[in-house]
Amino acid sequence: MALIARLELRMFCVAALSAVAACGAAVDPTISATADEPQRARESPRAAPDLPDGSLAALTAEVRQLRVAVEELARSQTETQALGVYLSAQQDRLQQADQQLAAARRELDSAAAAKDDLEAQLADMVAQQSRATSPDVRNELGDAIKGLQFEQGRVEATLHQARSRADELSRVVRSEEDRWNDLVGRLEALAR
Repeated sequence: MALIARLELRMFCVAALSAVAACGAAVDPTISATADEPQRARESPRAAPDLPDGSLAALTAEVRQLRVAVEELARSQTETQALGVYLSAQQDRLQQADQQLAAARRELDSAAAAKDDLEAQLADMVAQQSRATSPDVRNELGDAIKGLQFEQGRVEATLHQARSRADELSRVVRSEEDRWNDLVGRLEALAR
């Protein structure tokens, strides 16, 4: 929140200084600077006032410094806006990668649960087969066990793929977080 407040303050200052710089060339000769100088304020703005020697040069130098400061602030504002756009796009990429990782983890959990369920069924059938006395029942259970073992191999492959996908997406999320942190660091450095 403090970063956003600093950025908003900076953008306001830049806008105010830009407006002042744009209006700086137009001087209204009817406005009096002080009560002691009513005659000088009515003079043409093109007429140089009687100033001690060197003070006009100092004033010119100060105006040039102000112009440089306004230009630097304008550049800074442009860079800040660009970083803001990049930060917004990076936030979208990070959220998308995070959602993909969450989906991959749900898929991994589902595959792990299916594997555990198949292992329990397989252990139960093997136990039933060892207790069966009839050869026909033992053969039927043997066929069912082979079917479950085939299904177990398929679930193992799905589980392996889900683990690989989750690991890859974890790396992607870390990479996107690093980019996000880099952009935030650059924006903070610019706000200082």
